[in-house]
Amino acid sequence: KVEQGANGTGPYLWGVVGRAIDSAEGYASYSGALEKVADVWTPENLNHFLENPKGWAPGTAMAFNGLPKVEDRANVIAYLDSLDN
Repeated sequence: KVEQGANGTGPYLWGVVGRAIDSAEGYASYSGALEKVADVWTPENLNHFLENPKGWAPGTAMAFNGLPKVEDRANVIAYLDSLDN
């Protein structure tokens, strides 16, 4: 979900660009795999994760297979970055 604090199956995505990894308030179901590969959701880290979640962070619980096209990943990251002004 993109609303601040509105966790669902995963953590909310409002303010994710620049946010510390595994730090969405109120979300407690992190696998711990992401913390092993990065500290912050930078655009570069988001790009790697969105390309191949399980390859970038082995052990992640994310079921999403990834976005193979760099343009698609760039668009998703730009959208996420726009959510919190």
